[in-house]
Amino acid sequence: MNPVKTVDVFTCREVLRIRAGVEQAPVPDERAEYYWSELLRDCSESDVLEATWAHYRTTSRTLLPGDILERVGAVARNRIRSSRRVGERLLLDRALLGWDPDRLVRWHTTFTGEIGRGAEAEAARAVADASVSDHAALDAAASAYAAG
Repeated sequence: MNPVKTVDVFTCREVLRIRAGVEQAPVPDERAEYYWSELLRDCSESDVLEATWAHYRTTSRTLLPGDILERVGAVARNRIRSSRRVGERLLLDRALLGWDPDRLVRWHTTFTGEIGRGAEAEAARAVADASVSDHAALDAAASAYAAG
């Protein structure tokens, strides 16, 4: 249900190939791919690849995972800032539906994370709604569907 493709081992393999090609160095072993993918797992694939190329456009030093996280974080903050009004309106709608504070916090955290990764507001809303769905209501709907 995640609309944005997040980083996996294959993305990190590509980043390490780019790094090795630019720096004229051998490609690191398989353990490096897993190490990088663990560090970058919450980032979107496109943001990581863009941050990799942006690093080499602006500097000649070796690329480190922290460089990518810094650039991706800056992009995510801008996305979140630009969608703040939409998020607040959607959060207010859910509060008016009588959602408890814990559920509102979980919804907002998920929504903000998806926006930060690059999801459109409607897709982020759908993911956030699904992540905090009322299981009792889902069970009732599933039972009604199965019966009818």
